Amino acid sequence: MFPNAERYNHSTEYANKLVDRIGQTPAWIAQRIGVTEKRMRYILAGVRTIKGDSTEILMSYAEQFCLECLAAEAKAAKDRARSKTATQD
Repeated sequence: MFPNAERYNHSTEYANKLVDRIGQTPAWIAQRIGVTEKRMRYILAGVRTIKGDSTEILMSYAEQFCLECLAAEAKAAKDRARSKTATQD
């Protein structure tokens, strides 16, 4: 997998879809990609509100790429497990 910023998609929906594919908690993911749990929550919510003032939060392309790498690894791990199970049957 190689970075390609032309595929940048900062949407909250895409971030949540990647997290679902990874299959781990946002805290686990945040630790792996080098952001705080709070930053991860903001990315998944798409907004942060402090003292009644809301600000839109967009994930960076670097964050997106890290999530895509984790999602790809999660898929590969599931495929390996499936193939191992099929071989044992």
